[in-house]
This record gives sequence, C-alpha cells and structure tokens, in this order.
Amino acid sequence: MYSLPSWGALNHNQNSIKALSKAYGFLLGQEYSLRRIEKAYPALRIQVEAARFTFGGSFSGVKEKLEQELVQAVGESNFQKLRGELEKKLAQLLSQQSLTVEIAKQFLVQVKARAKGTEMEADVLRYLLAVKYAQTPVAEFLDGFRQRFGTDGTGKAQGIKLKLQLPQSWRAQEGERPHIVKKWTNEGGTGLSIVMLDIRDTQGQTPSSKEIEQFVKSGEARQTFTDLGKVYDVGTFTVERRTGYWGELSMVQQRAGFRMYQRGLLYQLFFRGKAIDVMCMAGATEREPQKADAAASLIKPLCQQVLNSLVLEQAY
Repeated sequence: MYSLPSWGALNHNQNSIKALSKAYGFLLGQEYSLRRIEKAYPALRIQVEAARFTFGGSFSGVKEKLEQELVQAVGESNFQKLRGELEKKLAQLLSQQSLTVEIAKQFLVQVKARAKGTEMEADVLRYLLAVKYAQTPVAEFLDGFRQRFGTDGTGKAQGIKLKLQLPQSWRAQEGERPHIVKKWTNEGGTGLSIVMLDIRDTQGQTPSSKEIEQFVKSGEARQTFTDLGKVYDVGTFTVERRTGYWGELSMVQQRAGFRMYQRGLLYQLFFRGKAIDVMCMAGATEREPQKADAAASLIKPLCQQVLNSLVLEQAY
C-alpha cells in the first residue's frame, strides 16, 4: 500500500486511490485501443479522431487531473511505477483481443457514447466526473450529468412522494438513522461532502407561508438552528409554491472514529404534516475547519440546484 500524503483536490484514502487508479487505467486503455485502430486501419483515422474529439469534449483535461490527484495521493515515484504497470498490463490484455473492421467501428461508436456518460462502468464515470468538476460541483449538475431519485411514500418517506435530482458522481447510500431517507456522498462515495434527505412527522402541523416568514423574522428559526451548531445566517425560500426556511451553520460531529467539522446548509419545507429536510454539508477534520469552509462555499450553488429539483408529486 502507498502511504497517504497531504490533501489534494479530492479526499485521498485507500478506496479513492483504488478508484482513481481504475479510472486512469480506463483512459489509458481507451487511448491504447484508439491508437491500435489507427495503426491497423488507416482508413478509419478520421473516425478515430472524431471519437477522440467527442469524448475529449466532455472530459477535457481529466487525464491530466487524474495524474495530479494520483501524484498527490501516492507521490511522484509511486505514480510513475503505477502508470508503468498499468500500461504494461493493458498492452498485454488489449493486444490479444480480436480487432476486425466491424469491431473497430463498434468501439468508435462506444467511445462517442461515453462522452454522454454511458457505455462505461458507473464507478469509473463517477471518478471521471468527480475529478473534472472538483472545483465547480454545480457545473456537473448543469451539464446534465445527473441521477434521479424518487420515493413512493413507503418506509422512511412516511407517505410523501417526491422526486429529487443529484449530480451523478455523488454515490447514493441508505441513511443509518430512522428519519434519513437517503444520503449522497461526493467523489463516488469517498469524499467528505454529503447531501441528505430527511423526512420527519410534525404531528399534522403544516405551517403556512406567513407563519414560516414570522418564524424566521422573530428569530425562532435561528434559535432552532443554534441547537445544532453555530449559525451564520437564516432566511426563507420558495419551492413547489411553498415557503420553507434555511440556515447556514457549522457543527462538530463524530464520524469514522474522529471528530469532524462540518459546514453547510439545511433547508426545511413542510408538506402534509411532515417536515422535509435537504441538508448539504462539507466536512474536514476538526483541526482543519478552513477546508470544510472552502468546500461548503463550492457546493453551495449545487445545493441550491438540488433543492430546486425537488418535485412533490402529491402537490398536483
């Protein structure tokens, strides 16, 4: 195992290094196959360049960024060793595969499809996207790389049917706690930022828009958030023609055996006697709060897009 140095653009651990290496190997293998087609069938050179250009349009610069992440994670010498091993194994494997003109043409179609996020393994796609959009998380969502989630009202949804959209690179996981319907973790599930969907029973209470606005104006909303951690700001929002309230806050929690500092946004909306929460938090160790603060700033526009994607099916 390689030792882990300091932070890079992504969160580095053994699982993420393995996933980053797999994504890097995928790109090396794809380029090896494209060069092999060019050499074996010169007449297909224009089609090869077209496929390469189409894929590059969606994932421009990702190979270089993957290399930077791996160097940060394992060090320059270990990365060079890793790259050499990958290139050797890929050459041994791919050179033995049959390559007819028809197979070559089918592969070129596949490469073009990969530009839209299809025809590749889900975990490979997640890390290509995570690396590409590390500094602009909302751009992944706006570029159409999204996953869709919906509840049918059963179980933790407590009778609520809704739909929500998340960036494709964020891995969905079941919530451990009774009220957490679903949670999504960035960087294919190995990052330190999360989005959580929480639904709780309010004993039939569904405050009106005026009541929500007064709740915020009076300072009661701020006091509610104070019970969770330090509050920076509060306000109201409107989605699905209903008014909710939000708070920007930070807190310190125990996670994975160490104390984690988290900062982000919590949105709460009331519907049919239930409180629907969408919570977006970025984390770091308690000793490095500035890292979570910076990450929270990056994911804030994404959180707003996720909230705006909320559809309450029973509202229509």
